[in-house]
Amino acid sequence: MSYVVARMQKLKADNLIGLGNHDQRKTSNHSNQDIDVSRSHLNYDLVAGRTNNFKTDIQNYIDNRKTSQRAVRKDAVLANEWVITSDKGFFEQLDEKQTRAYFETAKQYFADKFGDENIRYAIVHLDESTPHMHMGIVPFDSENKLSAKRVFNRETLQKIQDELPDFLQSKGFKIERGQKGSERKNLTIPEYKAMQENLAKNKQELEAVKSDTKKQRRELDQYQFHDENDAKIDRKPALFKKGYSVVQDVALDMLERDASQGQLAHNLYVSFQEDDEKLRSENKHLRDVNDDLTEKNSKLAKTLANAQDLIKRMTKVLKEKLGDRLHISAKVWRGAGLKASENPTKPPKRKPERDTGLKR
Repeated sequence: MSYVVARMQKLKADNLIGLGNHDQRKTSNHSNQDIDVSRSHLNYDLVAGRTNNFKTDIQNYIDNRKTSQRAVRKDAVLANEWVITSDKGFFEQLDEKQTRAYFETAKQYFADKFGDENIRYAIVHLDESTPHMHMGIVPFDSENKLSAKRVFNRETLQKIQDELPDFLQSKGFKIERGQKGSERKNLTIPEYKAMQENLAKNKQELEAVKSDTKKQRRELDQYQFHDENDAKIDRKPALFKKGYSVVQDVALDMLERDASQGQLAHNLYVSFQEDDEKLRSENKHLRDVNDDLTEKNSKLAKTLANAQDLIKRMTKVLKEKLGDRLHISAKVWRGAGLKASENPTKPPKRKPERDTGLKR
């Protein structure tokens, strides 16, 4: 059984530009190597047309709908973005239509709870290894007051984790809730890389256990056990020795062989049980690790997009202050994950000298 993955992050005004560029794939140069740009045309927005520019359109929606006449604070949370997905194996069992239905059903749950109009974007990415949806919800309460603390408080977040899997199950999806009460922390980049290495190591160990299990099963299949009728042995009472019987040597050999095979079968059965328990434990651990990696990968991509946007804006300010004295090399620009063509500080091309017709 696969698990629902539903993660939320708070977005302020400064986050919306970089995040919009990432979610809407407005740039072709991505730091996330998992993105296949040749498949980006398959992405779609379930509420297409509501938000073309994340910062401008979401801010306008808030200004037009809020009941308070007071200006929105500069540090206010303007949207709560939910990332909805599951594991790769879950989506491999769904066709294109069923995959879309999965995300539409999840969106419907949030629309019923928090208002359909408050969902300003619901972008499904199919150009990465695992399909997922980025859904931005403006946190308006029942009185059209902007308050992420009230709308998405701890109790509400707990309800979502409990109710969303049940809602998806009611619509026919074979999905269940993740581990309840799990206390996960945000990972640093070194921790993230170490977890990736650990995941690869665990996968190798899992394959080794599977290989050993197959080998043991083949060994067991080589043994032929006798039917109950075939196991009967002719015996005669031994003369002058009460409680003893005389049997043929071949029958005694058969008894010893069957006893040995029975012990081997028992040992293999115990070994199979231990291997099965280990495989179950390894599989659960890998699912948990995969959830952590998926969440961290998404956060790293958004952090990089925000950083790139900040670099562009800082470069523009420095350009205005320093003019032609400011020059950032193309190598440094590429190191930040940006195109050299976007660099506003490139030195101007030197004009060719005009031919005056005079010889020197």
